[in-house]
Amino acid sequence: MSWFGAERSILDTTHMDETQGRPEPSASELLAKHLRRPSVLLPLLGLVTFVLYSGSLSFEFVWDDWPQIVNNPIIRTWSNLPRAFGSDLWYHVARHQVYYRPLFVAWSMLNYTLFGLRPWGWHLGTVLLHVGAVAAVFWLARRLGLEYWTAALAALIFALHPVHIEPVTWVSAASDTMVTMFAALAFVAFLNGRDPERNPEQKKRAAWWIASVVLLACALLTKEMAVMFSALVGIYAWLHPAKKKAALSRRVLGAVMEAAPYGMVTLAYALLRKHALLYATGQLNPNHGMMDVVRTLPLVLSIYLRQLLVPVGITGLYYTPYVTSHITSAILRQVVAPVVVLVAVLVGLWYWNRRERNSTVAFAGLWLLVGLAPALYLRNFGNGDFVRDRYMYLPSIGFAILAAMGLRRLPSIKGWGVPAVQRCAVLVLCGGYVVASIAQQVYWGNDLLLLARGQALYPGNPYVVAGLAKEYSQLGAHDRAIELARSVVRDHPEYGYGPLALAEVYIHAGRFEEGRVWLDRVNPDYAKSEVGMAGVAGLYGQMGDYERAFALCSEVLEKEPNLYSALYNCGNIHLLDGQYREAEQLLSRAVQLVPEQAAPKHFLGRALLEDRRNTEAQPYLLQAVVMDPKVWDYHYWLAESFEESGNISAARTEYQRALRLNPDSKEAKIRLTALEAK
Repeated sequence: MSWFGAERSILDTTHMDETQGRPEPSASELLAKHLRRPSVLLPLLGLVTFVLYSGSLSFEFVWDDWPQIVNNPIIRTWSNLPRAFGSDLWYHVARHQVYYRPLFVAWSMLNYTLFGLRPWGWHLGTVLLHVGAVAAVFWLARRLGLEYWTAALAALIFALHPVHIEPVTWVSAASDTMVTMFAALAFVAFLNGRDPERNPEQKKRAAWWIASVVLLACALLTKEMAVMFSALVGIYAWLHPAKKKAALSRRVLGAVMEAAPYGMVTLAYALLRKHALLYATGQLNPNHGMMDVVRTLPLVLSIYLRQLLVPVGITGLYYTPYVTSHITSAILRQVVAPVVVLVAVLVGLWYWNRRERNSTVAFAGLWLLVGLAPALYLRNFGNGDFVRDRYMYLPSIGFAILAAMGLRRLPSIKGWGVPAVQRCAVLVLCGGYVVASIAQQVYWGNDLLLLARGQALYPGNPYVVAGLAKEYSQLGAHDRAIELARSVVRDHPEYGYGPLALAEVYIHAGRFEEGRVWLDRVNPDYAKSEVGMAGVAGLYGQMGDYERAFALCSEVLEKEPNLYSALYNCGNIHLLDGQYREAEQLLSRAVQLVPEQAAPKHFLGRALLEDRRNTEAQPYLLQAVVMDPKVWDYHYWLAESFEESGNISAARTEYQRALRLNPDSKEAKIRLTALEAK
């Protein structure tokens, strides 16, 4: 069947040129003729995809981008590439992390080389990766046997589906896009290598097979989701045996033999991963056993299914705690109902596959389930952290193929022919995807939007509440921040970062004694990491406990001399202690590492100003105000610099701007009043 009727019979869509006597092609035929060429179709799909996500180029770094990118010492230089293959992605944040993704680190190094820490460049990279994945999905769909227009529709659905917002608009989730692109291309290469009709030469098939192994290795070194690739190969080989009427034992043996090389690559990856990491697997939750997992798994699967079918309420901060209730109504709602829905879907796919005798239906359904399998080992996650849209990126290839095949099989409706029905269905579906995607992308624009969205949808998520507490604290809303942080500690005592959040908001509010109590209860796994030591040192510095702060600074800077948070926090501690030359040294290095951030420039300017070097200080203070004009004390200190240099008019303006942002600033009021009196 052609592209929704675009290539219908000439009698239906053309008219005769009376002078020449030849049929004149219609506009739809001309369009279909051009789109028949992948060299035209794929750039068009890429353009549509890029336009849909182009708004993300204005987004900031959010959530894990700060420790994973901004504060990651490894990505600063290519000389650290060997180190990326021998350490945890988050080694500097916590000791019990299990993220081994050296190729994602290499991609981060490339971005840092090209763009520094300008967020737009990194977001451009994530969008382009999604465009690449869309092209890979089209190629994979074609090699799985889908006719041209059905494969094109599968790629379009994959490109537009809102469930992909997280990995496309959030830089730290780009590893999901990369692993999917590598895995899809690896499977294409595998299919080319086993197809003697397409590649009759043995050398050519061997080259494709080698390419598939190399691409699988790239996928594995990008993210753990690729560990199921060999299972997908085995499933495909089972569904498509080399000899169509082979006996059961031969089919099993053939599937195992074809999957074995990929299994060996996966085993080699597992051994490398175990050698590189302190902990090869995560810490299992001791409070929940396998029965809790069994009760919760249907609910998790049903949520993923809902997000695929009705992609609304998209966020990065879902909260789905273990199902532990024994109340009948809760069991019916959280266990029985999801099981019934999942069984109905499986029966429907089985019936569809049996009716059409098309193994592509079965394989696409199994790709969806098997591809998601690594994210279904719930005990490896914190309670409630079981659902993340990024885990669906690779599996959703199966959904896109099924959806495209289903749309292409829609029948005629009274008064509507098959092409018209299919055309309208595609327009409605893809139009809905575009609207839903644009409406929900914006929440990834900055941390406050992301956290506010998460709280609106999942107010019980402790990470959301703790994150909002920190945001309110930075905005000066200390009472609200303390209230939120207290609720985390009270309602979620198992959440390891609750004490840290409460300590931070108390200290920022000037309530040092209460802050010190909670600082002593900070998660030791975090406190012993490089980032943790730098953060705790900063908090001790704010309380005036310089001895403990400097001890931590010495330890962390000896381990990681290029850790941004250590340079920044320890520089500020020296500033608070009046050690301006030492502060200048550390903050200057912080500015060199992260020239795109306003804060280190501001505090470097303050250190120089306090050291009576106003001429050197003023450019840094001015740059900070230009880069981030919403911070009131940036204006205040720039005003002091202007006042000291004799520029009274400029000083008056900056004091006024500071007061507009913070009307309660007594210092700004006093300074402005003194200037007015002059």
